[in-house]
Amino acid sequence: MEFRVPGAVAVVAEDGLPVPLGPAKRRSLLAALLLRPNAPVGVERLAGALWDEDPPRRARTVLQGHVSRLRALFAEHGAPAHGVELRTQGQAYALCLPAALLDAHRFEELLARARARAQREPAGAAALLREALAL
Repeated sequence: MEFRVPGAVAVVAEDGLPVPLGPAKRRSLLAALLLRPNAPVGVERLAGALWDEDPPRRARTVLQGHVSRLRALFAEHGAPAHGVELRTQGQAYALCLPAALLDAHRFEELLARARARAQREPAGAAALLREALAL
């Protein structure tokens, strides 16, 4: 399982196929959670991320519905086996996952490795940068 943030927000299942996330609000919710992986994100902050102006009167209920559907999608595609869990923590949600499953984390890791190699092995650094950019 892989979570992709740069570009279009996406989840790729173990079989390499994209997980159908559904409507834009659900993808926006996932993106907001992936910006702070393994940390609680308050309902108010999530509502602000999903609705540019005033959230609807039932914003909390809509969020709960999207969270419920994400949980079902994750379970259906084997997320628990990969250490992925969407937790409720008081008035917040936290998407807990190993850093290796998030392409943004891998991008930063590859970038750091390329910087460390740049002086002594430019070709190796360039290969790492290409790999990072491919994400």
